Amino acid sequence: MKTALGKKNLLVAGLASIAFVGCGGGSDAIDPSAAVPMPMATDIRVERGPLLGAMIVDAGGRQAVHLGNGVYRFASPPTYPIVSVGGFIDLDRSGVVDAGDIKAGALTLKSGQSGLAMTLGSTLAGNPELLAALTALGFTETQLLNHTPSQDRMIAALSDELYKFAVTRGIGDVSTLSAQVLADLSSAIQARIEKYKTVLDDAATLEQQLVAELSDSVDTVNADEATELASATSPEMLVSSLPVNLLSDEQKATLSYMWNEEKMAKDVYLALNAVYPGQQLYNIATNAETRHQAAVEALLKKYNLNVEDVLDPAAVYSAEALAAIAPGIFTLPVLQNLYDSLYSMGVASARASLEVGCMVEVTDVNDLDRDILLVANLADVKAVFENLRAGSYSHYWAFDSGLKSIGVSAGCCSLGGEYCHPEYPNTSAGQGLGGQYGRNR
Repeated sequence: MKTALGKKNLLVAGLASIAFVGCGGGSDAIDPSAAVPMPMATDIRVERGPLLGAMIVDAGGRQAVHLGNGVYRFASPPTYPIVSVGGFIDLDRSGVVDAGDIKAGALTLKSGQSGLAMTLGSTLAGNPELLAALTALGFTETQLLNHTPSQDRMIAALSDELYKFAVTRGIGDVSTLSAQVLADLSSAIQARIEKYKTVLDDAATLEQQLVAELSDSVDTVNADEATELASATSPEMLVSSLPVNLLSDEQKATLSYMWNEEKMAKDVYLALNAVYPGQQLYNIATNAETRHQAAVEALLKKYNLNVEDVLDPAAVYSAEALAAIAPGIFTLPVLQNLYDSLYSMGVASARASLEVGCMVEVTDVNDLDRDILLVANLADVKAVFENLRAGSYSHYWAFDSGLKSIGVSAGCCSLGGEYCHPEYPNTSAGQGLGGQYGRNR
């Protein structure tokens, strides 16, 4: 069973023992009066059919916000490659997940080079050897990187033939196909291209016809699931779209700890905000921690785990039982002690309340770095944990900004090297981490 001894020792050492030293400054400091142009937003169309509720992340770990109908926005130009995780294929193009739509599951879309579309075609084009083979079939690189099946019948034919091959063989990432496999598929791809050039049906109808043929190989959303998804948060949708895994005892224990940890951050921020009201504590707790606690709860529900004893198969998930746990109360004693200690530290002053925020977020990043490795084989858990870490980066800079606004020029770095992390992605001037989950933790 995972413990939090290291975290507790780190956080409850006491403010008196923290060296108030900075880690920045000097002649290289940026002039705050200088005009800084805002970066241009970049919209990416993600389509098998339009992919709804997916996590779209670039090479720098930044997540795009879903605008709807498979269009995802990066607030500044992304760093390639871009990768999709999970989501739902909007088979009827209704713009919402409803009965008959398809869970993307392990299917991954990529754009390995600069482009404004993510399709199975762009996924292949990221592999130079496969790109050459597609060029020989008459595709252009610009077409593969920027056109979607809805826009281009050649791309629709390629996407449909690749999808048929992938789902009937349990392949999630078609960029791993060999050149020989693609060569073997070339005749079928070419035949489908010729067919799609002559029929009058649109791409959506052609895709629906294909899925009907593949009914035994695809995971279709049923009516009950569609009803639940209608009110689901983005993290809950993502979790629902990904395959069910077999969890180890250590992974189960990590989920219990993480739910308690998210609740602890929310509860301590709200408790400190009641004493020292401020936008950082309040906004992070209500707009982020609450939803991230719900995201971890979605995993507990999916795997039918009771947070009080995840290793007891007779102890099952209960939404009512979780909701009944009062603020400031936790199912793990180590986190109860941690909450009490953090509150005692933060209630000392308005500055101390923000410093507690810096400390919590840094420790969360450290924990999540470790936990993401532990759950690397679980696509759903890994995706949620990566979002938690992205949010912790964002929150670190929010608390850093809060400290600077009250005259602590070094921000979080005033707490010493342990909490000084200029390398954390800073999205305060544009791209918001936390992706479609918003500025979350």
